[in-house]
Amino acid sequence: MQCVIFLILVSLRVMFYNCENLLLSSGHTYEKMINLTRVLVAAGEGRPPAIIGLAEVENDSIMRRWTTRTPLARWHYRYIITHSPDVRGINVAFMYQPDEFRVLGHNSVRINMPEDLRPTRDLLHAWGRVISGDTVDVVVCHLPSRYGGKKASDKARAIAHGYLRRLMDSICHIRVEPHLVVMGDFNDYPDSRQVRRHFSGYRNLMLSLQNALDRGRLSYGSHKYAGQWGFLDQMIVNESMADTTSGMYVANVCAFVMPFMLVNDERNLGKRPKRTRYGMVYEGGYSDHLPVVADLMIGR
Repeated sequence: MQCVIFLILVSLRVMFYNCENLLLSSGHTYEKMINLTRVLVAAGEGRPPAIIGLAEVENDSIMRRWTTRTPLARWHYRYIITHSPDVRGINVAFMYQPDEFRVLGHNSVRINMPEDLRPTRDLLHAWGRVISGDTVDVVVCHLPSRYGGKKASDKARAIAHGYLRRLMDSICHIRVEPHLVVMGDFNDYPDSRQVRRHFSGYRNLMLSLQNALDRGRLSYGSHKYAGQWGFLDQMIVNESMADTTSGMYVANVCAFVMPFMLVNDERNLGKRPKRTRYGMVYEGGYSDHLPVVADLMIGR
């Protein structure tokens, strides 16, 4: 008699979002937190994602306020945030629903820049157990900006790539069966020479989306600059996490967009993300980035 084994798949939604200056001192802070919550709920199709990486959040105080004193409180998120030397005073953070992702530990990795380069954000590494009992490692990053131009800032990103790559390799070396998800604002595109070279051997889930965007087969990326959409915000996984025949993999990756998140782009054609502020004008929106989302498919 032949036995047939059915694998039941459970999905956890994963999201990364550059919030664009979620600061206590920026004015309209509560409205911005309400707006960001609206995006989170929409991205989770009624329930916000189980695992969320964030960039451009100020400190512990604003994360505590957002998760406990706004409508987001009903989902009982917990969070972890870095304390970086960034000159703008911004950090990366990790929010999670503890009934779906039980954190086992976390740490931050300082990226030490030479004196002639601006300090940048720490890498945030958290690891936890999902419903199958497996451990998933999540790394959240916000790599050095293009301040001063792409070429002038390539050196800083190359240094940050080295720190991130060593962290990724160490995680995959330690775990018997690694389940690694790296998410963040890379301030570079997935098809750039630097990104492809420094993260070879891993799967950048945004590379095919960037290619589709460049060929006119996709309408939106995660960020629009000078009239062109692109995927500055990316997710990278180890190879087995991109294999749909494995017991755990990542699927359905996209830039998440709803009509309310966009406005007409008066300087260029089409639409652009609706921001909190556009120059000196209060726009009452969300961010200059769109979030990227994916589903973590877990076999039981």
